[in-house]
Amino acid sequence: MSIKSVLVPLTGSDKPCDTNSLTSALNIAKHLNCNVDVLHVKRDPKSAAAFVGEGMTTAMIESVIEMAEKDIDQRCETARNLFNTMCADRGIDVEAPGETTPHAAPSARFVEKTGNQEDFLPAYGRMFDLIVVCKKSTVDNSENDLVINAAILETGRPVLVIDEPIPEEFGKKIAVIWNGSVESSLAITQSLSLLQAAEKVSLITAIDDLSEDIKPDEAMRYLKLHGVNAESCAIRGTTGKSTAEALMDAAGKFGADFVVMGAYTKSRLRRLFFGAVTGEMLENCKLPILLVH
Repeated sequence: MSIKSVLVPLTGSDKPCDTNSLTSALNIAKHLNCNVDVLHVKRDPKSAAAFVGEGMTTAMIESVIEMAEKDIDQRCETARNLFNTMCADRGIDVEAPGETTPHAAPSARFVEKTGNQEDFLPAYGRMFDLIVVCKKSTVDNSENDLVINAAILETGRPVLVIDEPIPEEFGKKIAVIWNGSVESSLAITQSLSLLQAAEKVSLITAIDDLSEDIKPDEAMRYLKLHGVNAESCAIRGTTGKSTAEALMDAAGKFGADFVVMGAYTKSRLRRLFFGAVTGEMLENCKLPILLVH
């Protein structure tokens, strides 16, 4: 699948995280010559009234709503200013409102909506080839986690989770995590354009007691038919490490600068016995991870 449209949500309240995700998205746009939608969802200021205590007067409630409106407007202005500045610095064409004509060069547009970002993102994000989110939040991590999980679990689209900004030239050595699941199959098919452009690809398979029948042969054949000559790496036994730690070690030994994997591929029972690999990878992996569920 070629990547022509990228979505990046901005909060307007966390400059480092917003900057990292927008930098990554714009670098992807320049690398792949595609479009970026920068989405800022403004919260309804009336929702602030739900958190006021009992016995507050109408004047006090109105004051709370007014302060919420100022904060919401400030966040939107911050997000828009960051968008305008970074597009100008990188020479990215900014689309006019309502414009739909494909650009010959990388382009971007700022989209402003009202609601809750974690509620709005799933439906809006389904018509993009890639969603970019930053996990290194300096504000409310629980809110950031909600957005990341909404993107991964409810859009059906590839989600690139980054810690630090990815450079314009990325994906030279890609580690693909394979376990034979629907999700890991989708991860391969939806990242084919990146895998085809990579200098080297390693297909890493972690085999545990419940997955002895998982073999990389068919995945290797599929990749080869699509022009990707990957090497195979099978992990048997983790010598006291978790599966996620073993996968990260294998990716590190390969020299990967990018990881592709299916997200939340195990049943609840298997996660109970073998651990939640996706969660641990999200928490501890320093490399950019493209996840598909």
